[in-house]
Amino acid sequence: MEINYKVMRCSCVGIAMSLLFASGGVNAETSVIKNPEIQEESAPKNVAISINKQLKMDQATPMEWPEYVPSKAAEEKGSDSGSGSMDSQLAPLGANDDAKALYPEAWQAMEEMEEMAISEELSSSDLGATSAAKPDLYTGYPANLYSQSWKYHPWRTMGKLYFNTPSGGTSYCSASMLKNNVLLTAAHCVYSRGSGWHSNLVFAPAERYGNRPYGQYNWTSAIVLTNWINIGSRQYDLALVRLSGNPNGMVGNLGYAYGQAFEQSLFSFGYPGNLGSGQYSNTCAAESFKDDTDAIGMGCNMTYGASGGPWLRVFRPYVSGGNQANSVVSGPSIKGTFGQSYVGPRFTSNNFQVLCNSYGCL
Repeated sequence: MEINYKVMRCSCVGIAMSLLFASGGVNAETSVIKNPEIQEESAPKNVAISINKQLKMDQATPMEWPEYVPSKAAEEKGSDSGSGSMDSQLAPLGANDDAKALYPEAWQAMEEMEEMAISEELSSSDLGATSAAKPDLYTGYPANLYSQSWKYHPWRTMGKLYFNTPSGGTSYCSASMLKNNVLLTAAHCVYSRGSGWHSNLVFAPAERYGNRPYGQYNWTSAIVLTNWINIGSRQYDLALVRLSGNPNGMVGNLGYAYGQAFEQSLFSFGYPGNLGSGQYSNTCAAESFKDDTDAIGMGCNMTYGASGGPWLRVFRPYVSGGNQANSVVSGPSIKGTFGQSYVGPRFTSNNFQVLCNSYGCL
C-alpha cells in the first residue's frame, strides 16, 4: 500500500475536521481524524457546553454491529512478530474525593441508589459446566450495577462512548481507558465503513443510570487501521481515541497484552442495550477460542452497545496490576449463536501495537 500524504477537509455536523490518512502524516497503516476545536489541555467541568447540540446523550441508542467480513489469507500482513503486556494502574490517591467535589449531584444520586435493595440473577449458558474454550459457554452478571463496583478499579476505567453517526443520529458504544488519556474501543464505534467518521465523541467513565460520577471527556483525535476502512474484517476492528482533560487522573487505566494465545480465561465488559437497557455495565467470564484469522471469540449474552468493551486477562479487582485488555467487542461470532457468543480482534503487533505506537500508549 502506498503512503498517502493527502490531507482532506470535510464538514461533519457543522464541525470542520482534518482527515489525515496517515498517523502523523507518514504512516500508511493508520488513519487519523482530529478535532480542531478542542485542545488536549482543556478540561471544562461540563464539556457538553463545547459539544455540538446534536449530541443528545439521553437519546443515544446502542451501536449496532457491523456486517461480518470474512478474513482472507491475502489480507494478512504476516505472522505476528512479537508480544507485549503492561499491568493496569489505579487512579491517584484522593481521586474519588476530587470527583465527588466536582460532580456532587451525580455522586449523591449514585449513593442514594446504593441504599436500594438490588437483586440480580446470575445468567449462564451452563452453570455446571467445566471451563472450556467453546462457543456459547459463559457466566454473565452485572458489573457496575453494584456499589462495590462503580467506585473501584477496574470498573471505573470503563464507560460509555457517545457520538454522532455520519447520518446525524446519536449512538453509543463501550470503551475503556489506557494510559496517557488514550481511550480503547472498537473501530466501528469511530468509523462506519461506507459512511465515514463519527463526530462529537464524548466518554463518560463508570456511567450508571445516566449519572456520570467522574465527569465526561471530549475527544481531540481518533485513529483506526486503514485496513478497517478498506477491508473491514474483525481483526482490524479496534480504535484509539485521545481525550481532553485528565481522565487517567480520575479513574486510572487498564493494562494491555498483545500476541497472546487464542484460548485464554477472559472477562469481558460492556453496556449492552439488551441487558438492563444499557443503564449499567455487564460482565461475561469465559474461555476464548479462535473464531477467524486473528479474531477470537468467547461466550457472552451481551449484544448491541457492548461494542468496544474490553476483554481482560489476569482480572484483578480492586487493586493495581493485571487487568490487561487484549481484545474488544466487535460483533457476533461465526462459530457461536447470536446473543450467546461474540468476537473481537486478537491484539497483535499488526493491529494493537501499530495503533499504540502512534498514540504513545505502550
